[in-house]
Amino acid sequence: MKPKVDATVRHADPGSDEPAIQYSVLNEMQLSSRWNLAPSTLQRWRSEGIGPPAWHIGRTVRYLLMEVEAFERKAQVTWKSSAGHALSESSPTAREDAIEKVMRQRPGRRDQIFYSGKEVAAITGLPTYWFQQKQERQRLDLPCYRLIKGDVVRFSIEEIFRWEVHHLRPCRSNADTVVDAPQPSANS
Repeated sequence: MKPKVDATVRHADPGSDEPAIQYSVLNEMQLSSRWNLAPSTLQRWRSEGIGPPAWHIGRTVRYLLMEVEAFERKAQVTWKSSAGHALSESSPTAREDAIEKVMRQRPGRRDQIFYSGKEVAAITGLPTYWFQQKQERQRLDLPCYRLIKGDVVRFSIEEIFRWEVHHLRPCRSNADTVVDAPQPSANS
């Protein structure tokens, strides 16, 4: 039986001297694996306003590792307000704080390492086609390096992380959406 590896840490090739990469954003499967919960439990918690703040990028639900760790420290897994709103709300500076934390931990030589679209997708958990298809890269305005007359495309993990964090939008549960009741017409 294989030992379980933290889903947020990606290891370099055994023959390389490249250090392990820790990507500071978790997808739903990675968080459910980390907490040994079914993804449906996380989905239900989100709809009930329980759990760490969740974010969307595209159709994918993402969690900032920094906010997950803060949630774990406070042990708020079963807490929620009487109105069903999350007690664990994202701080107004969470995204900037996450970027700052990653940049402080970054090894000095890391900015010299570039990855293929397939490697970046494996590290980040984002869809591979976002990195491999030119139209998607342009549509999403993904930061990339085009080498050899544009035939070779490479990515910096730090730049992709900053791009992702800036494009995250808060998840809203249906309970948070207020629907206005129809107003009676003047004729009735």
